[in-house]
Amino acid sequence: MEQAATRTSLMTQELRTKPSVNKLWNKDFSLLVGGQFISIFGNMILSFALPLYLLYISGSAALFGLVMGLTNIPLLLMSPIGGMIADRFRKQRVMFWLDASTTVLIIGYIIASGFTAAIIPIIIVKLMALNAIQGVYMPAVSSSVSVLVNEDRLVSANSAVNLVNSLSGMGGMAIAGALFARFGLFPILIASAVCFGITAIMDLFIRVPFKQQDNSGSIAKIVKGDLSQSIKFMKGKPIILKSIVVTFMLAATLASMIMIGVPVLITQHLGMGMEFVGISQGIMLTGGVLGGIITGVLGSKLKTNKIYIPIMMSGLFLIPIGLAFLLDAPYFVIYVVMTIASVLALATVTMVSIRILSLIQGETSTELIGKVISVVVMLPFLANALGQLAYGMAFERLATLPYVIMFVTAGVVALIAIFTRRSFKSLRI
Repeated sequence: MEQAATRTSLMTQELRTKPSVNKLWNKDFSLLVGGQFISIFGNMILSFALPLYLLYISGSAALFGLVMGLTNIPLLLMSPIGGMIADRFRKQRVMFWLDASTTVLIIGYIIASGFTAAIIPIIIVKLMALNAIQGVYMPAVSSSVSVLVNEDRLVSANSAVNLVNSLSGMGGMAIAGALFARFGLFPILIASAVCFGITAIMDLFIRVPFKQQDNSGSIAKIVKGDLSQSIKFMKGKPIILKSIVVTFMLAATLASMIMIGVPVLITQHLGMGMEFVGISQGIMLTGGVLGGIITGVLGSKLKTNKIYIPIMMSGLFLIPIGLAFLLDAPYFVIYVVMTIASVLALATVTMVSIRILSLIQGETSTELIGKVISVVVMLPFLANALGQLAYGMAFERLATLPYVIMFVTAGVVALIAIFTRRSFKSLRI
């Protein structure tokens, strides 16, 4: 009797704290998205400036790709842990402590950089620490979306989150490029610390529904149990496994090529300054905005069995870049063509990413969502790490033949589209 009464009391308490999810822009979802806007802005200006500063002082595309790849390792290691934490602790508290820790970390970097001349090692350590925190942070945010809105609004919710993130990232890159070119790194560090501090305060006001899980036993036993439970669940859901494979392959090829290739080609092949990198990458993020808007408008009309079409299109958009280099077009023409083509490629890939994420969220139960999302986040970052290493070396060795890299990548993306069509052709969702 007493246990039943306790369970009833807990259920009543959970219902009282559960936000209204009948509308998309409820208070908690709005706070989550607003915090994401500020956090992504702070993260983007810092993550954009530090690697470019490394490229600026070293002049090595291979080192640039190596550092970009290696600094993803902490994110890969921490993502599964982040998924477990997101499922076992209150998500808003997790987000608060991570935003607060990032603020402290940036201030520590500012202090440390003033006492040593070993800039490159400090940059690497800073990026690794920042990515480790992001590895825990992202599963908490992504898994919160599915419990703050109804399932039939997941595509619209993820489109809204992506749109806000893209706008914030776009502004962050453009501002970081301008600040870096004129004032150097210091004001970027200050602005980033302020952004994370504001986000930490906003986290205190979010209420995410929470289901208490059994935390008895050793940490090793809990980790082993959570991993085995997640793996067993995903094995029973072939659609999730196929979705992960598609996102992995796109991250390893198209996304990695754009992330490494555009800064290297602008600064080293076209001979333009860092401010042009900031402008280009800021404009490119409109691809995420465009993709998010289209996906939000289409909603459930964007069927999973049709996502091979935007994948194929994303590969085709690389061909004009290759032709511009092959025909030795004027440098500014190449710059414009590369920027516009990248915008369109990222728009189509964004459509695919949002649809796949919404599919996975809808197929996963609440008590497993954090752990499953952590795998969905982790594997594309592993693909990015491998892809960035490969493309860094490719752009170093084929510095005079960049069009070869473009054409080969376009061909590989076409193969991914064929695989996607065959894998999802029987689905009607």
